[in-house]
Amino acid sequence: MALVTIGTQTWTVENLDIDAFGDGTTIVEVSASDQWQRCADAGTPAWCYYDYESSNAEKYGRLYNWYVVSSSITAHPIVENPQFKVPTRTEYTTLATYLGGRTAAGFPLKNTENWLTNNRTPGNGSNTSGWTGNPGGFVKYDGEFWDLGWSGNWWTQTSASVSAAYVNKLFFGNKSIQELIPPQSMGFSIRLIVSSSWTGSSNYRPSENWYG
Repeated sequence: MALVTIGTQTWTVENLDIDAFGDGTTIVEVSASDQWQRCADAGTPAWCYYDYESSNAEKYGRLYNWYVVSSSITAHPIVENPQFKVPTRTEYTTLATYLGGRTAAGFPLKNTENWLTNNRTPGNGSNTSGWTGNPGGFVKYDGEFWDLGWSGNWWTQTSASVSAAYVNKLFFGNKSIQELIPPQSMGFSIRLIVSSSWTGSSNYRPSENWYG
């Protein structure tokens, strides 16, 4: 999992693809819609592959409920290296601002491939930022999957209420990055940011030292 520096921030280039926290605590794997609902109702950290197909992980990583994020703040480090964390709402805003603001930042954040095209509207971006945003879709509370190829959605660690949290969304048909407030019971992708000044290599591969 390579890193990219954008402005004053350093990000992972791929979506999170782990099945355990950094201290080795297992995150529940979900393989059926009713199981996803039970984890959501209980506030249990959980993940799944899109459509429960492991082949989707290579491009898009895994989808996680927000309880994985909240647990990474209060109980278990998200990965073994303590410099990495789930970004805050403010940190995503800083990213968007550096790339021209929310109405323009989506295009340089999106990958140059994997996005679908509709009515001759191309979904791919320029990826001039190096962030390489892919359209991994999402899973709803009822375990239904949506938007693979059409949207990418990433949790922040910032809650909006007792049941909702901030998410950043890239969509095939526009050049913006939107801020949404969905239920914490849904499943979205996660990117990590370096929480302090990074002095290591941009080719650092933390996944070799992470659980999962």
